[in-house]
Amino acid sequence: MKKLYSIMVILALSIVLVACGNGNGGTTGDGDENPDKLVVWADSTYWGGENGKLVAEMVKRYTEESGIEVVYEAQPDLDNKLRGASLGGESPDLIIWDRWQTVTYIQDGLLVNLDKYIAEDGIDTSEYQQEALNEMVLDDSVYGFPLDIDAWGYWVNKTVLNEAGITELPKTWDELRAAAIATTKYEGSTMVRAGMNMDTSGAFYSYLQTAGGKLLNDDNKTVAFNSDAGKAVLKYWYKLIHEDKVYDRSFASTQGGADDPFVTQRFAIQANSLLNGSQFYKTYIGDNFEYEFIPFPQGPSSEYATVDNPAGSNHGGLMGGFGLAVPQSSKYKKAAWNLIKWWITDTENQVLWSEISGLIPAKLEIINDPRMRDIPNVRNVIDSLPYIKARPKVAGYTAVETSVIMNKISSLLFEGGYVRGNDTVDKRVQAALNDMEKTANDILAFAAGM
Repeated sequence: MKKLYSIMVILALSIVLVACGNGNGGTTGDGDENPDKLVVWADSTYWGGENGKLVAEMVKRYTEESGIEVVYEAQPDLDNKLRGASLGGESPDLIIWDRWQTVTYIQDGLLVNLDKYIAEDGIDTSEYQQEALNEMVLDDSVYGFPLDIDAWGYWVNKTVLNEAGITELPKTWDELRAAAIATTKYEGSTMVRAGMNMDTSGAFYSYLQTAGGKLLNDDNKTVAFNSDAGKAVLKYWYKLIHEDKVYDRSFASTQGGADDPFVTQRFAIQANSLLNGSQFYKTYIGDNFEYEFIPFPQGPSSEYATVDNPAGSNHGGLMGGFGLAVPQSSKYKKAAWNLIKWWITDTENQVLWSEISGLIPAKLEIINDPRMRDIPNVRNVIDSLPYIKARPKVAGYTAVETSVIMNKISSLLFEGGYVRGNDTVDKRVQAALNDMEKTANDILAFAAGM
């Protein structure tokens, strides 16, 4: 009973991908197809500030072309605001939505099924990067279109790297470790620059792929990370922190704005996404030093390689990104669809959005355009796109990531977890993986039965 209660608490504290309502999301109630005004909402955490200006620029252009005023409003609590709109509160007509949460809101009946509009306008969904599009698909029905492809990886201070004698951006685990060691700086026993931010347990899924492993078994009901690949990831991270000493958790306690540790060069290598870093670093770094984005390097390292899994042989990473969707509470559903169509399905407007934002578009025609390789930061991600994966669309996975993977890896790496009864690093890593596996499988089983 105690174990069951613990699982219920974890699920309650996390956004769990389980059905809570009507998932059919019809397209009835289009209302006036030629409104005077449309309202667009997005989460201000990601689409406020400098990023918000990108959205404002696009909707301004649509207003000029269509004659329909589009008002963009960044929301500090988009989730609750949208749920309030479904109960009769103020509602947007269109939302910019974090794609990995889409299935939850489809199942809760909050998003409009776009199949009717897609068929009427002859839109070919195969023209889009399928991993990104599929995050907004449930039971073969489409509930949104990907606004961008956001890759997670590292922002690298190239100036510091060059000063350390490294002229090439790291492409493998071995090269990344060498770069982190070379750029770590001490004055006496005091760290003044960390070679790399290692407080990144959320990158486990990405690293697992680059180690040649996978997160879930083929049945999508149990986890597969308690494996040689999982061990390789945790041992690699443990060594960087405790033996190479490229990072001290107490070293950088501030983040954001001008005090961001990558901006102030307290970190030489910072884990972040292409979206999160692009406009932010442009604003706060300017030309103070040279920097560039790289996807997660290929693994495993030579130390953990095998004959069947050679060093640096695996690509991988986490695909993030946002999409455009129409809430069921929208008064002007068809007009909102027309805005999506203008923004996402029109090639010229997709090119325009890519030029304005510096982000990777989801339309394959544009991804494969040679001009994309001339865009700094974006160009390094193009070859990795076929390998990076979105989060699994499995009930309970969100809780597994936030409450199990991130929590327990952090305990292992920084809080002395799993030391008792385990006198070697190998034993501690194995104990952590065993604990993670058991708890994660309990959560997935519980979520599947709800």
